[in-house]
Amino acid sequence: MRNGFAAALVAGAVGGGALQALVAVRNRALGRPPPYAARHIARRLLGRVLHRDPGERAARRWAWAMRAGYAPLLGLAWSVAWPGVAGGPLVPRGLALGLGVLAFEHLAFPLLEATAPARTWTGGEHAWLVAQTAVFGVATEATLRALGARKSAQGGLGGGALRAKGLR
Repeated sequence: MRNGFAAALVAGAVGGGALQALVAVRNRALGRPPPYAARHIARRLLGRVLHRDPGERAARRWAWAMRAGYAPLLGLAWSVAWPGVAGGPLVPRGLALGLGVLAFEHLAFPLLEATAPARTWTGGEHAWLVAQTAVFGVATEATLRALGARKSAQGGLGGGALRAKGLR
């Protein structure tokens, strides 16, 4: 894919899709959705904005919208923050992205009061958050490579446009 921005957005969306495929397994293993399930986050945040409980149906719709925007933006942020170099190892780079997402969420959730405090989560809930961020990271990085966004030794998004304008 010639457009690095589009490739990064698509890669994040694919990573989000891989994560979504894991959600049913996670929920079955835990016996319920964890506190950081998108619908719980949407319900808490939307409830604060509306000053009332939006209900499960609205929370599910907002959760879908949040995921549809969040995952592609994470793919874009990753491509800007750590431009690719041809031949770099896939899994370590994907796990680095997953670790970054994990760290971001551990900072953002308490700041936004989007979830119950992490100290109240079970060990299984913590483990599943690590697993799902790892899956997201590896799937996103693999998609970036498949789309050709990691071929340039110059790395980064829009490198050709920047070089053409003499900015790189």
